[in-house]
Amino acid sequence: MTARPRAMTGLLCSLALSVGMADAARADIGLGQGDSLARAAATDVVVFNVVRVRPLDGGEVASCRVFGRAIRAERGKRFRPRQSVRLIVPCATQGADASDATPKWVDREALVRSAHGRAFLGSDGGLIAYELYDLN
Repeated sequence: MTARPRAMTGLLCSLALSVGMADAARADIGLGQGDSLARAAATDVVVFNVVRVRPLDGGEVASCRVFGRAIRAERGKRFRPRQSVRLIVPCATQGADASDATPKWVDREALVRSAHGRAFLGSDGGLIAYELYDLN
């Protein structure tokens, strides 16, 4: 009779462990999910040539004005090829302490060197997310 309760205890322990591990896995998935959900909610997505980048202030974490020319609209009707693109992008110097900041910032030096960008915009035209984009 003692074998049955031990077997049941072992079964209950393994179930509890597997439920705990499933919750941990779900938490890990959720870490990057907010960013991808925001990108999925973008009403407009435009890929463009970066023409010029101008930092708006000199702090480590700041904003950069990005000027460009649209290559293609991946979503929405706000942009057409060759149309002017002007954005304010959160940017920071390399090693700045705000890497977990929201909105996510882009490395300022990489932004200045970049040739292409992809912008995810909300229905109000505001920037949701931005990424450097290599067309090659």
